[in-house]
Amino acid sequence: MIALAGALAAPVAIAQDQDAGLRAFRRGDYEAANRAWKAQADQGDKNAEYNLGMLYMNGLGVTQDLDEAVRLFQLAADQGHPQAAYRLGEMREKGWGAAPNYGEAQRLYQLAADAGDPDAAEKLAELYEDGFGQEPDLKRAVFRYRQAAEQGLAEAQFRLGRLTEQGRGTPRDEAEAVKWYMAAANQGNPQAEMRLGELYLSGKGVPQDTKQGYFWLTLATKQNLRAAEKQRDELLKQKKLTFDEVSNLESTAVRWKPKIVAAKNPLIIQ
Repeated sequence: MIALAGALAAPVAIAQDQDAGLRAFRRGDYEAANRAWKAQADQGDKNAEYNLGMLYMNGLGVTQDLDEAVRLFQLAADQGHPQAAYRLGEMREKGWGAAPNYGEAQRLYQLAADAGDPDAAEKLAELYEDGFGQEPDLKRAVFRYRQAAEQGLAEAQFRLGRLTEQGRGTPRDEAEAVKWYMAAANQGNPQAEMRLGELYLSGKGVPQDTKQGYFWLTLATKQNLRAAEKQRDELLKQKKLTFDEVSNLESTAVRWKPKIVAAKNPLIIQ
């Protein structure tokens, strides 16, 4: 009975220490986060190994050490941690700690994506779309963008919308493209906000609506997207909106808040 109680208590203690590490990380106390996670990583906990890897990769609370980050991510990935496999792929793609290796990056992204990681699916789609280390494959790119988009990843939603609007790798469908642009824009993706504004102004895929066009261009402008600012300023010069309409739209844009998608794994640094 005593042994059983100890076995049951161990996972609880690990979770509590990880929570302590996350609280310390969020308040900027990276050294405390390091201490909280290291003891659990030494016991082989994969979430703690991943979090420590993130600290070493970014030099937070420790001296930046890409080799140590790779070691920790590998330990977690060997236990089936999809985000750790994604980070390994990211490091291989960008050449952090070693020369870029797109083939190895693709293998790791695919491993993580097949385990359900949306970031890995999105990065894998980028490799397929851009053709790094291989011939472009837009159908596979669309498949992986959709996998990530359906899990709520805004960048993938925007990219899927763009390919769908253009009819590249998938049948052309403006209404379907608008659906994905709207999903990404509602999370604050500036490129999606700008494209949505353009579509409302032109009436492509949506009913023509100058107010909606101005609103979405304004949101993109708030994120310093100069192309959106240029289009919004041109719209003002055309005087298609009254002073009161512009004032109301500006006020609405100031109050607007993007949708927050819940993290898939609440025990790790996102």
